[in-house]
Amino acid sequence: MSSQEATLYTTSSGSISSAPGSTSPAPATARRRPIPRKGHTKSRAGCTNCKKRKVKCDEVIPECGPCRRLGLGCEYSRAGRDAVAVTRAAPPAPTRALPAPGTFSMADLRFFQHFLVCAYPPLPIGGWSVWQLVSQMSHEQHDFLAHAMLGLGASHLSVLGPTRYVQDALQHRVVAIKRLNEFLARGQHSVSDAVAAFAAILVLTYQAAHMPDGLYDFLTMMRGCFLVGPMIGEEFRSSVFQTIEREWYVERAVELVTPEAHHFHERGLADGFCASLEQLGRLLQSVAEVEYLALMRRIASSVGDDLAESYRQHTFLYEKLGHLTANEYASFVNPGNHVSRLIIMHMLVLDCIMAGRLEGSDEKRRPVTATLHDYDSRNIMVCVWVGNIYANLPRELRQYAEWPARFARDLMNLIDADTSC
Repeated sequence: MSSQEATLYTTSSGSISSAPGSTSPAPATARRRPIPRKGHTKSRAGCTNCKKRKVKCDEVIPECGPCRRLGLGCEYSRAGRDAVAVTRAAPPAPTRALPAPGTFSMADLRFFQHFLVCAYPPLPIGGWSVWQLVSQMSHEQHDFLAHAMLGLGASHLSVLGPTRYVQDALQHRVVAIKRLNEFLARGQHSVSDAVAAFAAILVLTYQAAHMPDGLYDFLTMMRGCFLVGPMIGEEFRSSVFQTIEREWYVERAVELVTPEAHHFHERGLADGFCASLEQLGRLLQSVAEVEYLALMRRIASSVGDDLAESYRQHTFLYEKLGHLTANEYASFVNPGNHVSRLIIMHMLVLDCIMAGRLEGSDEKRRPVTATLHDYDSRNIMVCVWVGNIYANLPRELRQYAEWPARFARDLMNLIDADTSC
């Protein structure tokens, strides 16, 4: 791969303007029971979004906390706005200058510790020990990896609590991408260099999954993982990321899923999903769209008969992005390509369903202080992205998006119910 081909990324046009909200951190030992309260516990003067979702609104004007974390447009009815006696401003996000190379603040140390405990990417499966090893590569020569880890730690902390580290997360992300580009452009990389670059791209990919406007970044970075991966070559199989290879992933996934019924066996999800794909098939225009629809049908339809084959096909869901030409990819992710938007909606929901049984596989090896809700932010972003795509579709095409949109609404309701306890 030439140095020009290896330079894949520029800073994102989207910013981490408002990180999504998910849950409050909870001790891993037991779920805290709700404190008994008297009277009405929900907001009477809250915004319209919180009322629709039936969650407590903090009534901050002009934008309440739950809407700010989810990247939703916050609106109050006239009666609700009048009922808020005192206008309260949301606390400003902590801001600071970027640290000089080799120097980091106390906040950065917190971001790094949080990344190691519970904010590391969900791949490879059960990869806590892998990311502990990878973190040791984040030295001066691979400072892009250090900034990527700090950015994801900051983004994840912003999701979990009221303290906002959005600006910190964005600054580390910008620096990580800039220095990664410079590093890749040099050429002549060792195996450890390529592993560090692959790790940084994977971390940046999952940081995008904490960004309401991060869908394009998420898909582009995921594509980048499959473009940079070959730089490692055959040595990949002996690197720290050997367990991310397809056959190992399939074996581990089947091992984790087999003891319980798969999500696709619940409430006829597979039938509903395949029926939605069948309806969508009438609109397909490009070869990439046809191939993606066929791939998703194979994944969903083979769950009941051959679970291993279903997860093997699942590994191609995002890898296929790396096989598209530059023009094909640009067309596929173009927001104005509504048919591709519908394909992407189904991709996001399918990945959410397939990954559902693979979470929590590190519970026996991770510190007891790790949060119980590590991956809620990932599911929340699926709901936000699917909702945004649905809202921007022409009305005549929304009938083809009803199933994934309804799935996302139901999932968000489950998350709200879970986190209100």
